[in-house]
Amino acid sequence: MEFKRGNCYRDGVGHRKARTFESANKIGKYLAWQIRERRKQNTISKIREGERIVEEPKEIRKIFQKYYKDLYKRGKETKQEIEHFLQEHHLKQIPKEEKEILDQKITQEEIKKAIKKMKNGKVPGPDGLSAKYYKTLSNQISPVLGEVMNNILKEGRIPNTWKEAYITLIPKKEADTLEVKNYRPISLLNNDYKLFADIMAERLKKVLNNRIHKDQTDRQAALVFIDAEKAFDSISWDFLKKSLEMMGMGEKFRKGIEAIYKEQKAKLVINNTTTEYFSIYKGTRQGCPLSPLLFITVLEILNERLRGATEVTGVKVGKREYKIKAFADDIVLTLEDPKNSVKEALQKIDEFGAVAGLKVNKNKTKMLVKNLTKEEMIDLERRTEIAVAKKVKYLGIWVTAKNINLYKDNYDATWRIIKKDMEIWGRMKLSFLGRIAVVKMNILPRMLFLFQTIPILKGLKQCKEWQRALAKYIWQGKRPRIKMKILIDKKERGGFSLPDLSLYYEAACIFWIKDWIKLENRELLDLEGFNNRYGWHSYLWYGKVKVHKSFLDHIFRGPLYQAWERNKNLLERKTPWWISPIEALTVKKINMEEINATYEEMLRKTDQGPKLRPYEEIKNLFTGWLQYIPGE
Repeated sequence: MEFKRGNCYRDGVGHRKARTFESANKIGKYLAWQIRERRKQNTISKIREGERIVEEPKEIRKIFQKYYKDLYKRGKETKQEIEHFLQEHHLKQIPKEEKEILDQKITQEEIKKAIKKMKNGKVPGPDGLSAKYYKTLSNQISPVLGEVMNNILKEGRIPNTWKEAYITLIPKKEADTLEVKNYRPISLLNNDYKLFADIMAERLKKVLNNRIHKDQTDRQAALVFIDAEKAFDSISWDFLKKSLEMMGMGEKFRKGIEAIYKEQKAKLVINNTTTEYFSIYKGTRQGCPLSPLLFITVLEILNERLRGATEVTGVKVGKREYKIKAFADDIVLTLEDPKNSVKEALQKIDEFGAVAGLKVNKNKTKMLVKNLTKEEMIDLERRTEIAVAKKVKYLGIWVTAKNINLYKDNYDATWRIIKKDMEIWGRMKLSFLGRIAVVKMNILPRMLFLFQTIPILKGLKQCKEWQRALAKYIWQGKRPRIKMKILIDKKERGGFSLPDLSLYYEAACIFWIKDWIKLENRELLDLEGFNNRYGWHSYLWYGKVKVHKSFLDHIFRGPLYQAWERNKNLLERKTPWWISPIEALTVKKINMEEINATYEEMLRKTDQGPKLRPYEEIKNLFTGWLQYIPGE
C-alpha cells in the first residue's frame, strides 16, 4: 500500500512538472496564474458591519445575504407612475419589419451558432452542465432546445431551473473590501438559459442599432461623471416591461423577456459555500447576455429626456450641441452654464430614477469644471452636492480639465506599474519564450488600450524607449544574442513575434484616421475639427497643414496627422477613390451637412477608361451645381 501511495505521489509530481513544462511558455491560464498579483484573491476573510469587524464565516454569509436580499427587493414605484412617466415621453416605435425579426421562430441555425460561441472553461450554473457538454452533444440537444425556446415565446413560461442562479462576488478594484457594497455580483446561470438569452440578445442588437443614439459616447463648462448606484441591480422590472411594450416590441419577444423577469431566485457563493436561496424582484443579471442590452434600452429613455431638455445646456460647437455620452452605466454629461444646467440635469435623472429604479450616488459622482473661479466652484458644489475633482477616471482613462495632463496621468502612470511588474517577473523562473509570452499577454494589452483610446504620442521616440525596456526584461539585463528585427518578426519567417509597440501605435492612429477618410460620423468630425479651415481630405491629401499650421497644435490631430504622413504612401500611392472633391476643394463650413461625393461616385467605367458621369446622374450628390464644376 505504501508503495502504491509512493507511486501515486511520484506520478502526481511528474504530472505537475509535465504541465509546467508544456504551459510555462505559452499564453494561457497557467502563465496568467504565475504572473498575477497574489493579493487579488476572492476569499472574504472579514467584513465590516456598522462599527465592528466580522470574521466568523457563517456570520459573513448572513451579512451578505441580508444585503442582497434587501438590494433585490421590489422598488416603491407603482405601475401607474411608470405608465404616466412613459406616456409623457413618446417612445420611438419599432417598425413592423423589426418586430417580425424579434418574433420569428427560433431556428436550429441560431441555436447551433449560440452553442458554437460558448467559451470553454467557464464556471457552469446550478445544474453543473458545462459549455463542453453542449458543444459535444450539439446535434442531439439542439432540437430539444428549439422546442423549449419556441414554447417560451408562445406561452411566456420558462423552466424552473432557469429561475435559479448562483451569485459570485468580485471585489471592485481599488475599493475597501471590508464594505459589503464594494463587491460586484456576477450571476452563474445555467447554459441552456444563456443560449436562449444569447439568441434573444442577437435579435435585440439588430433593433437597437437603429434606436440607440451615438451619444450612448472660453465658456464656463462642466463634465459631470455620474455614478449610478448598483445600476444593473436596481432597474425596475415593471419599468423594463412597460418600456418594451410602449416601444412596440414584438409580442412573442416580450413574452420571452417577461418570462425571464417574472420570478428569479439566487444563492450567494461565498468562500466556496452557498447561502440559502433568496428571491429577486428587480435588476438585470450581470452575466446574462441580455442584461447590458436591456439596460441600455431603458437608459436610452433617460438619455433622450436629457437631450430634449432645453433647460439643460450642452457644450455647443458650431450648430451642434454635445450634452451626454453613455457607455452602459458610465454616464458623462458635458454641460455649459453649469450653475443651472447641472442641477436641472440631476433633477431629470432623479425623476427618471423614481420610476425606473436608478439612483445617483452623489458621494461618488464627480465634476471637472472649466473657466470657473474658486468661489464659483464652491457655490456649484453647494448647489448640486457634487464635488469638483482635479481628475476623474472614466472608462479606464484619467481625465482632467487640461489635456496636457493626459500623458502624465495615463502613459507615465501605466508604465511605472509595468516597470514594477517586470522587476517582480524578472525574479520568477520563466524562460526566454515565457518572458515574450508575458509581454504579449500582460504588457501589450495595457499599452494597446492607451494607444487606441488616447493616441497622443508625438513621434515614435517614446515607443522605442519602451521597446528597449522590454528587451532588457526579456534578456534579463544580459547582452542580447538576437537582433531586435528578428525578435519582432513573424514566427513563420523565423522570428519570435515580440510585439513592436511602434507598429501597434501606428496602427491605432490609422484606425482613428479612418473616420477622417470615411466622413460618416459627422458629430465626431465636427467636434475634432471644430476649428478646421478646410475639409478633412484637404489635410490628408493636399497638404493644407502648410497653410493652416495650427491644425497640428490639437492634442489628437497633431500626432494622428504625423502617423498618417509616415504611412500614407504605403496605404495609397496615387489619388485614392475615397477622396471627396467637395471636402478637398472647398473652404470648410461649421457643421457641414452637405453630401460629400467621392471621385469613385462621380466616375463610371468605359472602354476608354473612367469618364465623368453626366450632371443629371450625380446632381443629388451635391448641394449646388457650382460645386460640380472642376476647380471652382
